[in-house]
Amino acid sequence: MSHQCTYFKADVKRMLGKHKIRILHIWLSRSFIGVFLYRMERGLYLALGKSYRIVRILFLPFILPMQSYSNIDIHYKAAIKGGLLILHPSVGCVISGAADIGKNLTLVGGNVIGLKEDASNNKFRIGDNCSLGANATILGPIELGDYIKIGASACVIHDFLENNSTLIGVPAKQLNNNK
Repeated sequence: MSHQCTYFKADVKRMLGKHKIRILHIWLSRSFIGVFLYRMERGLYLALGKSYRIVRILFLPFILPMQSYSNIDIHYKAAIKGGLLILHPSVGCVISGAADIGKNLTLVGGNVIGLKEDASNNKFRIGDNCSLGANATILGPIELGDYIKIGASACVIHDFLENNSTLIGVPAKQLNNNK
């Protein structure tokens, strides 16, 4: 639970940016509510283990309206490190429970990070400091390196372990090496 509090502080710090007075604005933003809800659920899941699935039923009257308002659906089993930033949540964001995501993930909006139906391999790792453009999709199981930028409407279906890459297109291909 303490890790989730630390991660949430990093999330809020990224939402604030340089202007600390924005704390008044972000308290009611969809991004804040969606990320708060995920961190709360993740913390309870880590504290209670598998029994959280049953306890969660008691929280559903609270969770569902907040999830509906925020348009953010992040499964509580998804392991996301601190610094999660969702810029335009009104178009929706979905993250699968199988995802293992590094720090400082940026989602522009309309993003899906999920598993293909025929996914038999459980590796689903996204590195640190990655960003997804508008409506970008990642279909795992997949592994992505650090500092990966995924262009708008790209669909990533293959591993890209090389760091500092830009991926575009359907299916996504490496544009260049930003070294």
